[in-house]
Amino acid sequence: MSFDDEVDGARKRLEAALKADDDEPFDDLAALQALLPLIEAKIKSRRLSFQLGDDDDETSIEVVHNATDEALGFIIAQDGEYIFESNLEDYFEDFVDESADSFTLRLYETLRADLPKYEVENKR
Repeated sequence: MSFDDEVDGARKRLEAALKADDDEPFDDLAALQALLPLIEAKIKSRRLSFQLGDDDDETSIEVVHNATDEALGFIIAQDGEYIFESNLEDYFEDFVDESADSFTLRLYETLRADLPKYEVENKR
């Protein structure tokens, strides 16, 4: 994506946000349901699976390492943002993004960079 494409995308999101009705709440579930196919299309892996589910009254996408059956992290949508959180802070850094596309790219890059260390240290 070029610089101009990124600026155009940001501009469109800002214009849409300014036109949006302030009374209309951000639909967390709908945002996650739209995000899940983007993630699955970008990160096609035998190592990982992505599962939409409810936990503690909060809907999230769970990132699961298939070999260890361990949740590497969770993705939630809140107040117009996508949030990746991991309990494995030695391996995976938490981050936030407002754009589904850039969030998906950042998730891809984070997992690609940090998954080797996790796999080496957690052999089964």
